[in-house]
Amino acid sequence: MPNLSDWKTFPRAPGVYLMSDVRGKVLYVGKAKNLRARLHNYAAPGGDGRPQVPHLVRRIAEVRCIVTATEKEALLLENTLIKERRPPFNVFLRDDKEYLLLRIDRKEEFPRPELVRRVAKDGASYFGPYSSARGIRETLRIVSRLFSLCSCSRKKFASRRRPCLNYQMGRCGGACAGKITREEYLPYVDNAVRFLKGDYRELARGWKAEMARAAQERKFEEAAKIRDRIATVERTLVRQRVVRTVPGDVDAVGWFGEGAEATAAILHVRAGRLSDAHSYHFRAEGEQADALSSFLVQHFSEGAYFPAEILVPVELEDTVPLASLLSDRAGMPVRIKFPRAGERARLVELAGRNALESHRMRKEKEAAYEEVSSRLASLCRLPKPPMRIEGFDISNLSGTESVGAMVAFVGGKPAKKWYRKFAVRGIEGQDDFAMMEQVVRRRMGHDEDFGGMPDLVLVDGGRGQLSKAMAAMKDAGADFLPVAALAKERVRGGETAFRERIFLPGRVNPLVLAPNDPALLLLMRVRDEAHRFALSFHRARRIRKSFA
Repeated sequence: MPNLSDWKTFPRAPGVYLMSDVRGKVLYVGKAKNLRARLHNYAAPGGDGRPQVPHLVRRIAEVRCIVTATEKEALLLENTLIKERRPPFNVFLRDDKEYLLLRIDRKEEFPRPELVRRVAKDGASYFGPYSSARGIRETLRIVSRLFSLCSCSRKKFASRRRPCLNYQMGRCGGACAGKITREEYLPYVDNAVRFLKGDYRELARGWKAEMARAAQERKFEEAAKIRDRIATVERTLVRQRVVRTVPGDVDAVGWFGEGAEATAAILHVRAGRLSDAHSYHFRAEGEQADALSSFLVQHFSEGAYFPAEILVPVELEDTVPLASLLSDRAGMPVRIKFPRAGERARLVELAGRNALESHRMRKEKEAAYEEVSSRLASLCRLPKPPMRIEGFDISNLSGTESVGAMVAFVGGKPAKKWYRKFAVRGIEGQDDFAMMEQVVRRRMGHDEDFGGMPDLVLVDGGRGQLSKAMAAMKDAGADFLPVAALAKERVRGGETAFRERIFLPGRVNPLVLAPNDPALLLLMRVRDEAHRFALSFHRARRIRKSFA
């Protein structure tokens, strides 16, 4: 079983090395142009120089090497192994959501804009990525209003015989009902593509000439429509920030590291304009250049939107194989540059400031949550500040279509991948207590991975729901977990009391906090989210049953 002391036996070749502890768990996966030289850095006292390396080296019991033919293959294998093994000392990009893109395929008979999350090598035009669904839908709305593109789905398009409502509102050319030919429709598509690429000024210039002609011919209604179109474009132009000396599509990467935590920010420049920015937070135990290289390989995965140029804040050792790998994935040349001066360097500096601010905001939010959770632990006599809170609620209509829901908050934020729905079984009538007991018992006794046990269980209701939840947890062997119930004060004397009451085990009177107390507001957020989630599930089941 080779370890670091056997570094002289490792090959002088490119490849990947895996460092494991005594239990065989992979702690770190790295790549190297020369495996022996790289592992010698770990073995030599002070050879690596990174402050976290001694903590890693002390835990290493075995080192395995996989030789590859080229550095590019080593990069690809490292990325695959990180995703499979998830080593604690590696950068692992947990924010794996794929941002929305806008796609227009001119090869279709009547091209239309559609939202996608992956780039396919199909010859279509892709625009984005957009970090918010609201932003991309606003863009779609503007494109629809300006260029009268078809918005019908393919299924509706194939079966429609009369024009859609958008045609009657003047927002569609009526392609779905044969009101316009492909030859007449394609110029609208070309103008929409130019607009999305940022050619606003050229479009506005042509429209102004059309408006002047329409006014001279006394076609005032048509001239007014063109005027409104120009105004929309000019408002869009005002919202865009121009980076005049960086043409084309460029992504600038900023980086900020603090201890074992790092934040990367990417500024997306499209057609010379700064269009959007994304931030990513993760643990980065390794050297900045290695961590940044690993981040780029994971971020620009198969199907991602690739710019022609990626600007990085440090010089990468593996720039050539990394650029080759990304070019293969993109199906076009992708350049990686470390700019030292000029507008590109200023753009990277701006990305770095974004990374710093994003990191600062995240740390401030974490500190604020730590303060709130500590107060909550003190007030509710919890064994420790709750990092994970699970909220439960029941929804039914006079005992019909009864459902339960569980939501999870981690660090004060909704962790939606751990949300669960429960269809209540075997309970007749509106017995909310029994329903709550069943839902909590099923969650606590389930073999499914829920992401760990909660630090606090919160049920919606009063003392009855609390006692049933405690009984369910005892039956499931989870009575060691803290539990609480949250309920609004009852209506007395015809007046509504808006105070929230917190019911706790072993406490006779409920705990009543000030309406603006941060600890109470946290519990209310969890309770309200559980209520929303349960109600949406109940409503969906009721609608499905009605239509059946």
